[in-house]
Amino acid sequence: MNKRESSKVTIYDVAREAGVSKTSVSRYLGGRYDELSDKTRKKIELAISQMEYRPNTMARGLKSNKSYLIGIIVADINNPYTTAILRGAEDICSQNGYNLMICNSDNNPEKERGYFEMLLSHRIDGLILHTTGGNHDMLIQLQEQKTPIILLDRKVPDLELDTVGLDNFQATSQAVHFLADQNYERIAFFSEPASKISTRYERRQSFQQTLLSRSHPSSNDVYEVNVDDLQDVEAKLQHFLEKSEGKSRAILTANSVVLLKLILLLQEQKLSVPKDLAMMGFDNPEWSTIVYSGISTIEQPTYQIGVAAMEMILRRIDGQVSPAQTIAYQAKLNIRETTPFIQKS
Repeated sequence: MNKRESSKVTIYDVAREAGVSKTSVSRYLGGRYDELSDKTRKKIELAISQMEYRPNTMARGLKSNKSYLIGIIVADINNPYTTAILRGAEDICSQNGYNLMICNSDNNPEKERGYFEMLLSHRIDGLILHTTGGNHDMLIQLQEQKTPIILLDRKVPDLELDTVGLDNFQATSQAVHFLADQNYERIAFFSEPASKISTRYERRQSFQQTLLSRSHPSSNDVYEVNVDDLQDVEAKLQHFLEKSEGKSRAILTANSVVLLKLILLLQEQKLSVPKDLAMMGFDNPEWSTIVYSGISTIEQPTYQIGVAAMEMILRRIDGQVSPAQTIAYQAKLNIRETTPFIQKS
C-alpha cells in the first residue's frame, strides 16, 4: 500500500482487518489498553502496522476537545541529561497517540516565555517543564486553564506542581562522603550559578552540609562559573588549585557541561588526572567512560525520569485528581579511575 492509499485508511478498515469492533480500535488508540485482552490488542497492532494506518489527530481532537499535543520545554537541549529525558518522554508519548512539541529555552527566561505563549496558542493538553525559574505568571495561567504541568527536577517555589527528578540531596551527599572517605583533603564544588535553579542550590547545600557534618575543611570551596566564559572558569579553577596546592584534592561538578569545560582546561594546562587532582561529575555522558580511562560519575536514571514524567502527565490529562506528587529517584555512583584512594603518609 502506497502512502496516498494509507492516508485513506479509516478506523473502520482497521477494525475489519483485525476482526474486532470499532470500539476496540478506539480504545486502543486512546491508550485504554486495560480494557482490551492481549489477543485483541495484538490483532489491532498488527492491522495498524500492515495497513500503515495514521490516526487523524485533528478529527480526534474535535471529537474529544483535545489537541493530542504535549509541550516539553527543556533548559539545554545539548546536555546529555536532556537527550535521555526526551527519549523516555517521547517513547511513552507516541505509544499513547500523542505528539510531543519540543522547545529549548537555553536557560533563558525570555525565550522560555515565548515558548509558553506559542504552546498556549496550540492548546496543548499538558506541559513538561525544565524551568528557568521564572515566568510564574505563565504557569499560573496554565493552572487556571486546568492544563496539567509536570516539572523536571527543578522546583518552582509557591506553586504546588507535580515534580519528577533526582533526590539531589541524597545524590550529592553520597558523592561527597565517598570523596572524603577516599582521603581527599580539599574538595571543591563547581557549578553554574544557582540563581533560581533549585537543583543547583540543593546540590550546593548538600555539598556544604555533608562536609560540615564531617568537620571537613572544604565546606566553603564552592565555585559558581559561567560556562560560556572560559576565562571565568579558568580563573576559578586556578584559585582552587593555588588554594589546595600540596594537598590531595578533588573536584565535584554539578553537571557534565561544567565537567567538560574543566577537563579541557586541565588538558591545556598539562595537568594530570588523577595525579594532580581527582574528578567526579553529575550525569554520565558516554565520553565519561573513555576520558582518563574512565571518569567517576553520579548517574541519574534520566530515561526513566522522562518516562515517569510522561506517564504522570497522561494520568493528569485523563482526569486523575490528587495533591501534587513528587517522584525523586536515587542516583548511582560509577566509581572509575579519576577518584583513587589516597594513602595517608
